[in-house]
Amino acid sequence: MAEKGLSRDHFLIRSLLLATHAIVLALIFAALILPAYPGWAWLPLIPLLASVPGIIRSRIHTYRWLMMALALPIALGLMELVANPALRLWSAALVFFSGILFFCLTLNLRSSR
Repeated sequence: MAEKGLSRDHFLIRSLLLATHAIVLALIFAALILPAYPGWAWLPLIPLLASVPGIIRSRIHTYRWLMMALALPIALGLMELVANPALRLWSAALVFFSGILFFCLTLNLRSSR
């Protein structure tokens, strides 16, 4: 069930955080194979891949800088949502799940105090 010493709510938030992080990574990887792929879509991969060990180890410092690094996938999603009709569904999903990831990071930081 829950990890040692964690409440049920904290366990659910952490599980949602891990799931949304994986979904955002998968969406950005999927952009690399889309035919109408934006040229710089690989750029948000760098901080997201660098944050994987810190997310797994539940490091607070990683949560803090990842919240700022989420500006890249959100900017990419918003730009493609407006500019590229062929990628509207993909970009809406990227913005939605990046927002959920930001929300989960915020909740996790709040519950760790």
